[in-house]
Amino acid sequence: MRTIVLAALLTLAALPGWAQNAEVQRIARDALTELQAPSFAQNREFCGVIGRFGDGRMAITPHRGGGVAGCTPRGWRGMAEILATYHTHGAYGPEFDNEVPSLYDLLSVMSERVDGYVSTPGGRFWFVDGSRGEARLICGPRCLPSDPNFREDGEIVPDVLTLADLQARTRAMMGM
Repeated sequence: MRTIVLAALLTLAALPGWAQNAEVQRIARDALTELQAPSFAQNREFCGVIGRFGDGRMAITPHRGGGVAGCTPRGWRGMAEILATYHTHGAYGPEFDNEVPSLYDLLSVMSERVDGYVSTPGGRFWFVDGSRGEARLICGPRCLPSDPNFREDGEIVPDVLTLADLQARTRAMMGM
């Protein structure tokens, strides 16, 4: 049985998409790790794009600073394919639901038909799946640098959030 499972895993690992996703995730994680401290210090989002040129080379755009609750990446012209976006969520604020990707984060990647990666003030690292319409936690609190002011509030953060889940969270935050 172990031989069959190992053979299946090796087959999956050899597929181009499998390796690509691991590489894209590594690039996003490295970029977000680097951007966490300035994001906290300036209390703003930083963002960018990971893509591929026509010759197959992968590239990452220079990060761009956004606002407290948004960032629009630029600089991907010349890329043949956009593989993913990435962005931080700024500094910790107990009044914000910033330990999970926002409804807007999910709607954006769904409309652009691309995936995204999000880091939170608590150091969580999320994959936002544009094709499935869900966000999946890659690793939990403090797996990336975390804001020194971050405090766990006792809320259990799910490992997977669907579009409906994020809509409900948004309604709850707005008191609807």
